[in-house]
Amino acid sequence: MKTFYVLSAVLMLSACASQPAGLTADQLETDRYLVTERRRLPIDLAGVQQNLFRHEAACGEVYTFEMLPGQSTFGRVVYRPAPGAGWADSVVLGLTLLHNRTINVKAYSYYSGQMDRVHRMVTAMMKPAACQADTSWENKMDVGP
Repeated sequence: MKTFYVLSAVLMLSACASQPAGLTADQLETDRYLVTERRRLPIDLAGVQQNLFRHEAACGEVYTFEMLPGQSTFGRVVYRPAPGAGWADSVVLGLTLLHNRTINVKAYSYYSGQMDRVHRMVTAMMKPAACQADTSWENKMDVGP
């Protein structure tokens, strides 16, 4: 029985220690933390930014849109649960603009169980007046996990 308690304590301590203190965006945006991806969403980066402003005005949810420095075809949308939250606590949508003015989206999170937040973020991009998660924006040919 003591062994069980010792193992439980060790597992709890290792779980606490496993969160990196200084996780960066580049470290987060890797296959290890990939939640899901969507392909060929019918919007471009300017449309994403405009819709995020509309969504904030309509619903009060704030998502940050960033262009990657020196890149005109890559951007990201970031959800932070509190101002100043680190990358480990954030959910990130990596955006890639394609030649046909559509985007591919890859969602990243350090923590599992973030699909509802991902759906809310993509809904804000695709249907800015919708204040609840809505999957009608899904490209039915590309519905992923």
